Amino acid sequence: MNKKMPKVLKSSTNYKILKLIAAGGMGEVYEADILGAEGFSKKVAIKTLLAEMDADQRFIDMFISEAKLVSNLVHENIVQIYQLERAPFGHFIVMELVEGIGLHDMIDRLREDNLALPYPLAVFIASRIARGLAYAHNRCDNEKNNLGIVHRDICPNNILVTKEGLPKLTDFGIAKALSNSITSNDQCLMGKLVYMAPEQARKEQVDKRVDIYALGMVLFELLSGNFSRDAENESELFELACAGAVNMDALPDDLPPELENILFRSIQVEPCDRFQTADEMCTALEYFIYKDGYGPTIVSLENFMKKFFPDLYD
Repeated sequence: MNKKMPKVLKSSTNYKILKLIAAGGMGEVYEADILGAEGFSKKVAIKTLLAEMDADQRFIDMFISEAKLVSNLVHENIVQIYQLERAPFGHFIVMELVEGIGLHDMIDRLREDNLALPYPLAVFIASRIARGLAYAHNRCDNEKNNLGIVHRDICPNNILVTKEGLPKLTDFGIAKALSNSITSNDQCLMGKLVYMAPEQARKEQVDKRVDIYALGMVLFELLSGNFSRDAENESELFELACAGAVNMDALPDDLPPELENILFRSIQVEPCDRFQTADEMCTALEYFIYKDGYGPTIVSLENFMKKFFPDLYD
């Protein structure tokens, strides 16, 4: 090692905010440039927190703890976290910038035209997210102890698809912090009850199988183009989530039975009746779409997006 190199290399990092990408119940996401020496720059995304959440010390402590836990997740189907920073206005996360479309927006735009994803592409997206989940669920520390990472908030809002057709899961760690926050609002919770496992809705002890359930509910919505739970009000939606009720009539009649079996197994009310690992679910999904030796790829999804969302490529 160079004797002049200090053990801790300090620098001042500057971020140039370019534009607002999204705003939601937890904060805002901006496109930004990291500015370095000699004109160096790198595009990133910056996620800020709402002021009331940043003022909740219990939330911040959990948020920081979880951010540290997932900071070393490096997988093509997971949006990578680069840095946790603090500015005068509060904490923010620096993470990988994904140029593409949120799965929530994709579903909404297709729904407006009374369309749904072709089921091979729906299964492809779910299988890639299952791959990312399996990687995260299996992560261990330096002593080979499982880190116990559970996402807790698998939903279309937290799944992005790049312009090249690569699905990515984002917002690891935030859901756990939010569940322990005194400032978490009902609106934020209710938007997630459509996908939430019964034991999580009932605030019972949860494990990795809640992610399998939620991914199954996302797959349900991709296949049907409709919500799996249809409620008149928030109270009714909460009761449906706690009971694990699902509107099976929303599914198309022509789904292959093998795919129905995979879907139904993933959204069983009792955790012991579901796929027990994301690896199992991923294997089942991939066998279904590739058992004949060929199937959808990121190129297939990219071509679909170019046809139905050409504005992404302008």
